[in-house]
Amino acid sequence: MNIRLVFLLKFFVLGFFAVVVFAFFPRLFRNEAANLTSVSDTLSSSRLSFYGLMGAGNTVGSTLITINTTTAPSTSSSQLASPSASVAVKIGTHHDYTLDKIMQNGNEALFSVTSGQTLQTGDQTAGVPIIATQSASHTVKFTTATAVPNGSIRVLVQATANTGSSNDGIPDGDGFDFKDAPPTVTCPTDVSSTMDFVAGTASAAAVTINSVKYHVFECRYSGAGNAAQSFQSDPIIVTSLINPAPKSGHAVGTADAYNVIVQNMDSTYTMVDQTTAQIGVIESVRVSATVAPQITFKIAGIPSGALGNNACGSNTSVTTTATTVPFGEVAISSFSYAAQSLEVSTNAVGGYVVTAHQNDNLGKGGKACADGSFPVDCIVDTTGDGANITYGTKGRWDSITYKGFGYSLKKIVGTGSAAFEYTNVDGNCVDGTFCAKQFADLENSEPSQTIFSSSTVADSENIDVCYKIVISNTQAAGDYENHVVYTATATF
Repeated sequence: MNIRLVFLLKFFVLGFFAVVVFAFFPRLFRNEAANLTSVSDTLSSSRLSFYGLMGAGNTVGSTLITINTTTAPSTSSSQLASPSASVAVKIGTHHDYTLDKIMQNGNEALFSVTSGQTLQTGDQTAGVPIIATQSASHTVKFTTATAVPNGSIRVLVQATANTGSSNDGIPDGDGFDFKDAPPTVTCPTDVSSTMDFVAGTASAAAVTINSVKYHVFECRYSGAGNAAQSFQSDPIIVTSLINPAPKSGHAVGTADAYNVIVQNMDSTYTMVDQTTAQIGVIESVRVSATVAPQITFKIAGIPSGALGNNACGSNTSVTTTATTVPFGEVAISSFSYAAQSLEVSTNAVGGYVVTAHQNDNLGKGGKACADGSFPVDCIVDTTGDGANITYGTKGRWDSITYKGFGYSLKKIVGTGSAAFEYTNVDGNCVDGTFCAKQFADLENSEPSQTIFSSSTVADSENIDVCYKIVISNTQAAGDYENHVVYTATATF
């Protein structure tokens, strides 16, 4: 074999084994090589921890804080965790605060802490550290290569090179932190009698490989071991490691990569099989949106009972629209019924209130009926069977003997509450079939009354307002009218 052929063969062999497959995903770097295969470490959160520095100009007693946006590892308050999670922010070496808002007024240099936790003496000094940790669980999947008897599976996660800093609960810029309490290690379930696992162990920065320190998470087992044993659906899980802060020279939007090594060791702690994977930690993407305060209030007509419509237990006599209740010719010997549908939607966290009043009593030709004496050209507001119905007090109204105009309510949809309903049988409505009220009379200085309300947001909550009228023998002939006004008010 000539020299040239030997060189080509060596080049081919070395080149073949030098191929590396490296795929990047947003939350996972994954490297599958020889020995253990299908090795991956998936983080429950790949978000960087925050390690910032106090900027200039902060004052004792303030809740608004300015950070250093140029020379600190973390330079934007947008990378502090969401305030909705009641995040603890440590400023200086002793004092904890609760995050209130990030990017105050859209400024990445500002964040605020909750009132009652104002900056304490010493914490206002420029250069004092600001810490907000991000913890994650590691789900480590792999497939063994060799049957290793009475061995162990070890997961090595890169730690800081700074002695004594790998388990202090402070995020490091060059590795994962062990916290001041050991993380938990959940080992796979036993594989028959060939891999009988014991409880997992965790050791901070216990191994150094090529001058790089690693935390060690170990699952020892007894038995003969299995070759090609898959642990894809039964992985090793390590919880509560603190994610790193940005590396020195970190480029925003580019993940910082860290090694994770999975080893199959024998009973003498000699490494038999090993594969190195990588994981990436990166900034979160802050998504913001503004939802304008909104309330939608609709009034809709209801067809007459001839079309099968029933409101508040009675067939409606006429078809209404959103703006009219046209009773037409009303009788002295029977009730006439009409109804409208009211619907409310709002994103107000304090809910809504719908109130109602009439501008005046039903007056002939729109006549003013202000003094409450109800002459023959004003239709009375009913006082019901017990002469006890008012605009503020409900009562029974079943008999045509008791003349006038009134209303009731029927809740249709939603968690909101009607002020009362026609089916009520309490108070003055006892033993009745139609519980009613008068409309508050604005002309008579009666305040609007709540008819429907909710204490929280609402989606298409709906009631029917049921109108009822019967007139006396002496009611003057003519056309009568008034106006009923509904008002929906939201509390944002």
